[in-house]
Amino acid sequence: MYGVTLNTLIKTLLNRSGAWAALTTLLAFVALVLAAWVPNSGIIITALLLLALLVVGVRHRKGLLHGGRSSDALAAYLVTRFLVLGAVVAQAATTANEVPMIVLAAFVLGLPMTAETPIRQLRSKARPFSSNLEGVHERIRGAFKYGYLFPLNFVALVLVVLITPLSQWQSDLEWLAYVPVVLAVVGVVYAAATLIDLALRIRSQLAFEALIEPALDRLAPVFYLHWHAPAGTAYQIAMWLPYLEKLGVPFAVIVRTRGNFNDTRELTDRPVIMRESLESLDPLIRPTLKGIFYVNTATRNSHFIRYSHLTHIQLNHGDSDKAPSFNPVFRMFDLDFVAGQAAIDRFAAHNVKMPDDMFRIVGRPQVEEVEIATQQIGEIAGKSVLYAPTWSGFYEDTDYSSLRVGPQMVRELLDRGCRVVFRPHPYYRRNPDLVVAANEIERMLAADGAKTGREHLFGATATTEMSVFDCFNASDAMISDVSSVVGDYLFSEKPLAMVAVTHSAHDFHEEFPMSRSTYLLDGTDASLDADELSACLDQLLGTDPMREARRASKTYYLGDIPAEHYSQRFVDEALAALGTDVAIH
Repeated sequence: MYGVTLNTLIKTLLNRSGAWAALTTLLAFVALVLAAWVPNSGIIITALLLLALLVVGVRHRKGLLHGGRSSDALAAYLVTRFLVLGAVVAQAATTANEVPMIVLAAFVLGLPMTAETPIRQLRSKARPFSSNLEGVHERIRGAFKYGYLFPLNFVALVLVVLITPLSQWQSDLEWLAYVPVVLAVVGVVYAAATLIDLALRIRSQLAFEALIEPALDRLAPVFYLHWHAPAGTAYQIAMWLPYLEKLGVPFAVIVRTRGNFNDTRELTDRPVIMRESLESLDPLIRPTLKGIFYVNTATRNSHFIRYSHLTHIQLNHGDSDKAPSFNPVFRMFDLDFVAGQAAIDRFAAHNVKMPDDMFRIVGRPQVEEVEIATQQIGEIAGKSVLYAPTWSGFYEDTDYSSLRVGPQMVRELLDRGCRVVFRPHPYYRRNPDLVVAANEIERMLAADGAKTGREHLFGATATTEMSVFDCFNASDAMISDVSSVVGDYLFSEKPLAMVAVTHSAHDFHEEFPMSRSTYLLDGTDASLDADELSACLDQLLGTDPMREARRASKTYYLGDIPAEHYSQRFVDEALAALGTDVAIH
């Protein structure tokens, strides 16, 4: 136990106190002292320098292996690397034959290494600013990848360290001294080109500030979609963009980070504008602008809310019984577009007082892609079951994920001859326990598929190549937990089960009313009772006694909206909220 604790302490200290940098600096400094004051210590010097560079390389191996895709390693361990150069020059002074070329390599190599810091600083300032905005010359990306400078400098530095011992070991290797010189010269050219390209990008960015207002006046936007979220959450706006397009009026997407900008550019050909600061939003407020749509409760939403003459409309990115769905922060918006009456009642049930006139029931237009069941589950041979667990959340009290008991459920499904569609929430990778469980499930599905020929859907197939609604349509029933996919799956009228991991069955029904029309499994002890699991699956995949209850819940959670006008309800309500007269279906 003490060994593990000590190991954890050491890792914490090294990772959080800059001890790795101190260690490499110390190694290089000792080598420099030995080279300057202790003759005939070449082997020790070389060993110290290579050890220091090994630490640098390991700590920034991604920068070495994928330099062109990342500039994170730029300017890393510069003090260490310059001390290494100093030690090499001092060591070379004792071997006259190599002095000129090694000194030349060291001094030339120092130039691109020195350039790493300004390149990294300028890169942080050369931000993307707009995409698809007419009349704007957009230099949002570099003409080439900047990150190759670090591996180029690193390789040249390693060669500089190795030249003296190698040439002493075998004299016909003296020509190696030319290699780091050539690499250093290439680095100088590369660094110069990078600095020039960054300067051009920053100039374009500064020029954009004078162009943004006339460009937006030409666009004449009626609304903006505002989005600020962590990386990997593009689904939040991806689900709404097609329906905002249906409004048929000009609009733009406003994002607040580089990552959000890059994600959004891949999703739409509408103008995308990145504005990081609060004051940078002022030029966006044009005479034609009527309102702003939001898809989450990000803190930066408040930056736009201050424009009180606009209509601020919350769309959210799903409807479930999770705590975020009745967040009091929703009060700051003018309108809250909800899927059905359940979303309104949810606030009242949790004593969150909301203005009665702020809600608009618009359904979940996305579910129009979901196919409705045409036969009862018991009549289907070779059933397919979707397992779609949520993730563990940011806090312990919102950890609704059933993934820890997922392998047990999947094993039972396989034993019953089911085909399994496995689509976990994309954030499951943030929790090591969930990663272990997901990996186990995927191994089980791969092994079963190889043995039986059943074509299970999992991995990239179910999470990247297929949408969540594709997974719905590929299944005959679903097992999930407290997640928005449960509400969406109700549209299909197919059987579904939920796993309770935070409450007993009775309390779960009270806290998460959506579960009252589903079959319920108790996973509160991080395991499932085998008999209970078997009985639940008998109902889910056989008799299905809750069929009529699901149909009633479908209206309650997804709105009493005719199927032939389902997505049109959102379009009509959105246009009306923006001040356009339409007939509401």
